[in-house]
Amino acid sequence: MYLVITLVTILSVEAKVTVYLTDSPIQKIGGRLYKQDLLTDQFKDPKELAYDSSTRNLYFMYMDDALQNSGRAYINVITKNAKKINGISKNKATAVDQDTGDVYFGSDNGLYKYDPVSNVATNIGLYNMNIFKIVIRNNAMFIIDANNHMIYKIFNLGTRAVKVGNMRTIMELDVDFKRNIHFVTMCGVFCAVDGVEVVKNRDLTVVYHFLSDEMKTFGVTDGGLYEIDCRNGTAAKVATLSFYPRSIIFGDYGDIFYATDDNIYRLTPINSYFVYNVKRNSVE
Repeated sequence: MYLVITLVTILSVEAKVTVYLTDSPIQKIGGRLYKQDLLTDQFKDPKELAYDSSTRNLYFMYMDDALQNSGRAYINVITKNAKKINGISKNKATAVDQDTGDVYFGSDNGLYKYDPVSNVATNIGLYNMNIFKIVIRNNAMFIIDANNHMIYKIFNLGTRAVKVGNMRTIMELDVDFKRNIHFVTMCGVFCAVDGVEVVKNRDLTVVYHFLSDEMKTFGVTDGGLYEIDCRNGTAAKVATLSFYPRSIIFGDYGDIFYATDDNIYRLTPINSYFVYNVKRNSVE
């Protein structure tokens, strides 16, 4: 059994120790406790996590020693069975269309679509684009082209790309459920309200990862996790993270998936637990 102790400092002659007793490692993010479950440690430097709710498969890219380049794979978050995916080299981006279950990969020679029957990813278009980020939401696909670091919206089943705005030096991208486009450039953190009016965030200068659920969008920074207000151009800190994720996304029912070093973890919310508050006299 794992024992996790959180010390709380109070201004009195007594010190209070809060003790959480759990049967597994835990993480505390803001005011919420999560059970931490290691899904795999068998892939080097995994990142670009993408989750498919229908199959419960978590897709990702990793560094493959045999390929001497990046590869791609998936792991089922229930069985923890993992499998490498064939048919693409120099994988840079991963995304799942939650409406259809289709899985896409980006490379330096275009867009690939995954066939789960043959376990092969096949190039379907955008052959002159160097795709290093894919976001699929609200029945729309967006990418970052590493050739010019600009955002494009994809049409015609992945065969036509239309530039979105004139934003340059794009390094990170997300589209929330309200159709706001969040992105990071060399000049700061921005949000295109409804995909049109661009607002610069006054509180953040960089975001390494965006996370969006149906209601809110969050950004991971050096200082922790921030909730982002797109229209007002502000951000409020909601949690300090005890880990630095290489990639982090939301799953089902409040789950969080993240990768650090060679590990991929699943965080599951703990909805009920016992808290033992032990009081003791302070020692002068």
